[in-house]
Amino acid sequence: MGITKTKDQQRFQEMQLMIPKSDAKMYMSFIYVAFAALLIGGLMGLLQTLVRSGKFTLPFGIGYYQILTVHGVMLGLILTTYFIIGFQYALMGKTVGISQKQKKAAWASFWDGDRNAFNIRYDTAWQSKCTLHLLCAIASTSGILFRTCTAGYRQLDFLFCKLASAICLEKEAPGEKSPLPAFMVVINMTMWFIATLGVASTVVIQFIPWSLGYAATIDVLISRTLFWYFGHPLVYFWLLPAYMAWYVIIPKIIGGKIFSDSLARMAFILFLFFSIPVGFHHQLTEPGISPTWKFVQVCLTFMVVIPSLMTAFSMFAVFEITGRKKGFKGLFGWFKHLPWKDVRFLAPFIGMVAFIPGGAGGIINASHQMNEVVHNTIWVTGHFHLTVATTVILTFLA
Repeated sequence: MGITKTKDQQRFQEMQLMIPKSDAKMYMSFIYVAFAALLIGGLMGLLQTLVRSGKFTLPFGIGYYQILTVHGVMLGLILTTYFIIGFQYALMGKTVGISQKQKKAAWASFWDGDRNAFNIRYDTAWQSKCTLHLLCAIASTSGILFRTCTAGYRQLDFLFCKLASAICLEKEAPGEKSPLPAFMVVINMTMWFIATLGVASTVVIQFIPWSLGYAATIDVLISRTLFWYFGHPLVYFWLLPAYMAWYVIIPKIIGGKIFSDSLARMAFILFLFFSIPVGFHHQLTEPGISPTWKFVQVCLTFMVVIPSLMTAFSMFAVFEITGRKKGFKGLFGWFKHLPWKDVRFLAPFIGMVAFIPGGAGGIINASHQMNEVVHNTIWVTGHFHLTVATTVILTFLA
């Protein structure tokens, strides 16, 4: 006697057929590492609380700031980067496809980028750029805990892998508009590549010569400026994949469609343009920077609000239009009948709501006068825990 399958089981099997098992293994390998990092980083956060409260003493000479650093590195760098790369590979695989060479490069980048170990010919630029090192991440985290090294920054750019897929699509279908998810991935990785130039510059030009004894000092103002040239776009590197899910996946989950493909593309282009030059607003209290430049930076930072408001408008338009097409009447009838029992919708929606005070807090941080009040206070910690630790991570979990 056969067993009748539920609609959910049938849908799950259909989804499995859409993605080859070998591809799914690659995508999920990145995501498994991401959530392992979430476990370790979350544990470090719990230990911070216990140590601060005097309830626990760390063993082996490990200090509070070592676990604080591991908490930040595991969650802010390892978790986010591994998840985003795996997620974006999945988006590219579903929309424009990934070649066998790119898959080999992806696996190489997942481990340690050793071309000999994987027998890969790195005869194109995009392959040689895939250098995300799992083994180095593990080693550096251990080094932070036991004070044998400090947190390092590496250029983690998979841009060329993503561009290769987009270029192949253009060759196969000249003149055709690229799929929206692929477009978004390329924008995000372009921003990431440009942003990492700042931190790479300060490491290569300042820190390495200083560590080798070729320079006696480091210009701290320049190093901080170069770091924040990277540090603030890093926030959007976390945020934009959540926006990808909101724009592309959430409408399908609720049985609707995207409000405007063109609006979504414009929002991502604006994020690319506006996110790059705004790192100065983290240095509003620092001497050595002209007040004129600080004013310009405040104005530029406020411009980033525009694509976020475009996204908020687009998402709630999708919710309302979908609800009304399903026949739900009244001013908020559509809202009551959203799929609240579906965690794939509920978790990102909570993230969207959390982003309202999170974004408002960012506006205060970027305001010269109000920043004087909240600078170096727990307000700042709350701001990025509302944005990346709530909005972004809830979307990733969904």
